[in-house]
Amino acid sequence: MNEYQDKFSRIIDLLKDHSPRGLSISALARELGMNRATVSKYLEVLQSSGDVSMQRFGRSKLYTPAPRVPLSELFDRLSNAIVILDADLHILMVNTSFIKTLGIHRERNVIGVPLFDLNLRIFSDPAIMRNIERVWQSGTYLSDMQYIEDSTNHIYHIEFAPTVSHVGKPGIMISLQDITAWKNTETALKNSEKKIRTIFETVPSGIIFFTAEGVVLNANRASLDILGLKKIQELANGNIFEIACYKGKILELIRQGKVAETELACDFDRLKRDQGISSTRSGIVYFDVVFTPITSDGGGIPNEFAILFKDITIERLARKELAFKEIRYRSFFENTCNGVLIYEPIDGGNEYIFKDVNRATEKILQMQKTDLVGRKLFEVFPDLPNPDVREALIRVLETEKPEFLPPLQYRKEHSSPWIWHYIFKLPSGEIASFMIDISGAVREEAEAPLRACGARVAREGSLSEIDI
Repeated sequence: MNEYQDKFSRIIDLLKDHSPRGLSISALARELGMNRATVSKYLEVLQSSGDVSMQRFGRSKLYTPAPRVPLSELFDRLSNAIVILDADLHILMVNTSFIKTLGIHRERNVIGVPLFDLNLRIFSDPAIMRNIERVWQSGTYLSDMQYIEDSTNHIYHIEFAPTVSHVGKPGIMISLQDITAWKNTETALKNSEKKIRTIFETVPSGIIFFTAEGVVLNANRASLDILGLKKIQELANGNIFEIACYKGKILELIRQGKVAETELACDFDRLKRDQGISSTRSGIVYFDVVFTPITSDGGGIPNEFAILFKDITIERLARKELAFKEIRYRSFFENTCNGVLIYEPIDGGNEYIFKDVNRATEKILQMQKTDLVGRKLFEVFPDLPNPDVREALIRVLETEKPEFLPPLQYRKEHSSPWIWHYIFKLPSGEIASFMIDISGAVREEAEAPLRACGARVAREGSLSEIDI
């Protein structure tokens, strides 16, 4: 400890011994055996550093130890690793973080040791050593640097600053901060932003950002292609409300302020005519839209929004055409005068489930649709000719060649109708059957010999006289 530090320590110790009463400059001079002016200078330095405090009592000044946490304790609690060097680059002070960060054994006393004699990994780097020398020589130096430790891949931020001691001697303060986690987070964030930008630019769906007033802020390449535009400025000159035929729908989504999926339409002929937007598209185009508000980290009411959209005009027209065909098919299916049955084969074609029947089938079989659909053919109608019907159905299922079935009855009852069938396989793998009630024709065919016999009787005499 040098002479000046010794004097500072003795002054503080004396003030502590007489605390809380305090001592005047004259009293301190007597105790220390020094002249009053020199003690006054020492007290000014200690007061400026915050080590002592002064109170006036008339013309007298009383000095006491400063009622605060000692600087050394604060210094020791700093998270940054800090070392303070004297004018000869010897270590004056280090904090606990410095000992931990540099892996110095706690039992080792480094105070007073030249910094470069410690052979610490960071301070062995030529660039860092040279920068410390520049500070020491009052030359041009870097106030901060970054250092990557090869063995651990840890990244440190190092700051350098010249200092002046109580007695005016120069020194250097060096601060190290491990910024590995922060750098890794920064890299991850940059990678994430890069991925988002890539998605924004390459996703086939259009993405448009806009304000609550409908002002377009940004749009990706796909949105321009979908809208038939060449430059983002063409879109920015317009308004999100002008793109959608139904402004009210967008306004309602903004008012609700939550993620939603909807469908919007755009009349490109009107856009070109009324808004002067030179799109290559024409007519009305339909979009499937996902709407989302964009909120800041602090939450609150969003003022920016985004839509992700794709052109579904072809799909929409296809759905409309499909719906029309479905209506047409259902109308034909239900209103045809012939019965129509749809079966689903199960168990390799040994059994069939009723999938659908029309009104004519209900009338012919004298059963409700609800009593048939979902049930098994041969369980509902065990009187069907078997194996003839089963084998015919299997042939159609396997060969996909339609067949006519001979007239048959579903029940062995006199009142059960005689039905003629035309069966064929559908693309779905199901079996369809057209059925016609031919009971009248069958009865007429059966009664024809009797009618012929009756005519002969009437013409030739009694039955006993007729050579049958």
